[in-house]
Amino acid sequence: MTMRSETAARSPEPEGPERGFQWPAQVLDALDQGVVALNRERRVIYNNRRIEEQLGVEPGALAGQPGARLFPGADARWLKGASREPRDFRLEAEGRQVTLRAESLPLRDEDGGLAGSVLIAEAISETEEGEFQKRIDRLVSLGELSAYVAHEIRNPLTGIRTTVQFVGSKFKPSDPRREDLEDVIKELDRIEQIITGLLMFARPPAARPQGCDLRQVLDKTLDMLELQFGDAKVRLFREYGEEVPMVYADPDLTQQVFLNLCLNAVQALPDGGELHVSLAVRRYRTRRSMVDVSFRDTGVGIPRELMEKIFDPFFTTRSMGTGLGLPISVQIMREVGGLITAKNNAGGGATLRVSFPVPAEPPGKAEE
Repeated sequence: MTMRSETAARSPEPEGPERGFQWPAQVLDALDQGVVALNRERRVIYNNRRIEEQLGVEPGALAGQPGARLFPGADARWLKGASREPRDFRLEAEGRQVTLRAESLPLRDEDGGLAGSVLIAEAISETEEGEFQKRIDRLVSLGELSAYVAHEIRNPLTGIRTTVQFVGSKFKPSDPRREDLEDVIKELDRIEQIITGLLMFARPPAARPQGCDLRQVLDKTLDMLELQFGDAKVRLFREYGEEVPMVYADPDLTQQVFLNLCLNAVQALPDGGELHVSLAVRRYRTRRSMVDVSFRDTGVGIPRELMEKIFDPFFTTRSMGTGLGLPISVQIMREVGGLITAKNNAGGGATLRVSFPVPAEPPGKAEE
């Protein structure tokens, strides 16, 4: 691919309704790929808006920057377009890791001389949103299978329960076999609980998004768990930021997510400890801000080999757990365009963070 700088600089001014359209800048701004033009000294002489978004910088901040700063580790030959193989660059932008796959092409003048180069970059992964989407894709496939399995099990299960209850009614109250059948009923109830969780995971209740005050939902959830925190010797700390905007979410389903994460934290504190629940806004310069609700405990943390499994259906470290609480929470957050992430704390314990996108326009007051 050969580009001539004079041709781009002297593109004809459109006639008619298109007059005033900034050609070709607005065309390049519409691309999903980031575009950077370097001069012979390998400094930025042009870039489109997409690369600014990818790198999380203010408009115009890249002008005059060395190409090697934008693409760390790139050698001069590649930056000049002499070596055209695509390369991956891991960068940090606005607190998240981004991988850009970039290709460098030579930029020539009308006489065929090298005038600079053009770099085209595409984001191929982002540790939060990208990994979350991969997890979602996997959960959707598992959910479809789970729904089928749950329905197939529930039908014969109803027949088994009815038969066991009928047989039990034939025994005298003092017959020890009645107790055995009652144990069978308890196990059938446990299977029914798992099936209900499966169906909830596969097909969560239809969300009714509305203006939602997360502070109110959090307080309601934490107040409901006050006795359980006390029994588990868990000290609760609420750390709410000021001027937290409302979000679009279903208050009831959001409360279920918060409840699941609080119970997970309690289970991570078998000998008691602290649970810090924080509410704050995470603002970005180049993309939509998020409202974060973080649950930070002082427990045992998440073993590194299990970190990628905690959102998988049926994965649990508890003997009586179903392993569906977190996957259901992920599905609920997916419906509102949010996400859940987990990390271990430097000082011990773990933090699970629920993030809601800040609406472009303030929603109305939450329904009572």
